[in-house]
Amino acid sequence: MNVSPVLQLGLSIVFMALTILFAERIVLRLKRLPIWQALVIAATSNLLGKLFVSGLYWPGALSYSLPTLVFLLLSLLFFKPKIGKLILYWLVGFAAYLAIHILISTVLDWTFMFPFWPVKLW
Repeated sequence: MNVSPVLQLGLSIVFMALTILFAERIVLRLKRLPIWQALVIAATSNLLGKLFVSGLYWPGALSYSLPTLVFLLLSLLFFKPKIGKLILYWLVGFAAYLAIHILISTVLDWTFMFPFWPVKLW
């Protein structure tokens, strides 16, 4: 199923924001659900990734590591976790992100979350 690049970016932002909220609930357990912070972190990370990969054609190591660094810095700024909790929060969120990618890649043939890793479980 084909999806326009603009819709792909929008879906990536929403999916990442959901993984942030999931990881926040599991690990950080803040008093209020940080919906707008999750959307800011997800939008910033995804837009930077899109710029570096599709706009500037930077190597994959930079194109993926810089948005991840910004993700971590914004998470520190917004949520103020200790380093151990930050790492666990990131790992839980990344695992959820991988699960979403595997699901949408297998069921819908969408690989925009990890274009270099198409998955077909069945």
